[in-house]
Amino acid sequence: MRTLRFPSLLALALLTFAAAQTAAAQSAASGSYQFTLTGDKYLKTVEFSAQTNADGSATGSIYFTDQADIIIQDVDGSGEKGRFAGYDLKVDVDGMVVNKNQAVLSGTVSSSSVVDFVGQRVLLTVEDNGDNTRVPDRLTWGVYKQIKRDWVPSDAELKEDPGVGLKWWATDYEVKGDRGYQMPRDESITAQTNPIIAYDFADADNTAGDIRVTP
Repeated sequence: MRTLRFPSLLALALLTFAAAQTAAAQSAASGSYQFTLTGDKYLKTVEFSAQTNADGSATGSIYFTDQADIIIQDVDGSGEKGRFAGYDLKVDVDGMVVNKNQAVLSGTVSSSSVVDFVGQRVLLTVEDNGDNTRVPDRLTWGVYKQIKRDWVPSDAELKEDPGVGLKWWATDYEVKGDRGYQMPRDESITAQTNPIIAYDFADADNTAGDIRVTP
């Protein structure tokens, strides 16, 4: 006689349901947006799509084009390295933070018409304002060079400075329950580098397209 084991089927069903709930809870942001900055005639286009993973990371891509003229300066002081009539870049997304209708995406430039941009970090901050009939969607962005520390600060008068390598937790004494953060701070450029409220959205005109954020 064969015995049916319903409890195992129920457990499988519960696991399947839990997996579906986890997938459904993952955040996402996407959009295609064209605009000019206030007082500027050059058209800019942003196309992006990203979603968080179960481990808290994110995957996706950002495509950005700008018709504005840009000048690449040599930071060592030798002057102008190049002048470009517009540029484009592609970013591989590796992080995303979502808060209600806003999201910050971070990633690394994997290809660009300006070689100097390849390998640099990008932050794209977006705001989804529905159908744009009353308040348009908003965004802002930045391209940042990687910070490379190839030296360790120490007291030259001490043969072995005991402070080297120490970490501590900094909080605001006047703010009750301040979560604070670990010091020295992580200098890598990620979606968590700054809170979303810290970003100023660009003043844009001639906007077209739609941005969608799913918490």
